[in-house]
Amino acid sequence: MRIEGYAVVGDNDRIADAAGKMPDSLKNDAEWTFFQDGLDAADVTVLGRRSNDVTPNHRGRRRLVMTRSVSGIERNGLIVLWNPEGASLETALAAFECKVEHLAVAGGRNVFDYFLSGLHRYTVFHLSRIKGVSLPGGVGVFSAVETKGLTAEQTLSSSGYSPGSSKMLDKDVEVVGWVPTRVASS
Repeated sequence: MRIEGYAVVGDNDRIADAAGKMPDSLKNDAEWTFFQDGLDAADVTVLGRRSNDVTPNHRGRRRLVMTRSVSGIERNGLIVLWNPEGASLETALAAFECKVEHLAVAGGRNVFDYFLSGLHRYTVFHLSRIKGVSLPGGVGVFSAVETKGLTAEQTLSSSGYSPGSSKMLDKDVEVVGWVPTRVASS
């Protein structure tokens, strides 16, 4: 299965401000188009409950929502609520009752952390960086950004990924595709 992660960060590797919201400073039209194209190409989008709650599903995508509010899985139309502690990813995806070969992981932090290692790892993690943006006290793209003081790149590298292709999406926006190069150590 292809699993692609998509995150946009500022200079200090934050995906949200101190209030947990994505500020306008992290929004860029070219990056948004890149992100939306990636979500459109996937069979299912994976995101956390908070991201699901604040992001309308205008395009009618299938959403797998990671949450602790259910014990296993619950389906409601295009949305499957999934607690990884109570059901496997395979069980959650089977609830969609269609063939799922491509996931787009849209965050937040706990969702990004989940696919860093283990049985279901990213095929590629697209890390977009908007230069000149800093979010003091904000939410790190990975938990290690906050708990260990690592950069996003150091976290990906220590999890067995290497930088692959890079592309300038706009004047101050670059995306790098990080690909697995080895099995991560525990």
